Amino acid sequence: MRNILRLENRRAAVMGGIILFCAGLSGCSGIAPQATSGTQETIGPQAHHATAQWYCDQAEANHAEAATYERRAASLAGYVDPKGFVRNGMLTAAQTYRAKARDMEQLAAAHEQELTVACQ
Repeated sequence: MRNILRLENRRAAVMGGIILFCAGLSGCSGIAPQATSGTQETIGPQAHHATAQWYCDQAEANHAEAATYERRAASLAGYVDPKGFVRNGMLTAAQTYRAKARDMEQLAAAHEQELTVACQ
């Protein structure tokens, strides 16, 4: 019974991966140009500032999550994880969160730059 459940989960994961891959290839090409035109002009300075602040908050949260994973990886004892697989997984997760935080910081900087251009 357990092998059947694992096989079903594996199939669902593969199908989900294929769907996400296809969605990534198509991107936002299904959005009509009329729906996206003119959106940049309607965003005011307050919206840019609020968006930049949100990105900063998300970056801080990602940094905190990365630090949590790094602490957990450092606290693992050798008898709990003798081959280091769990530790390496946690360090990989920490790197992923750090990369997300860097991306959020760049987005925040871009919105702050838009804000200074809008205010001039």
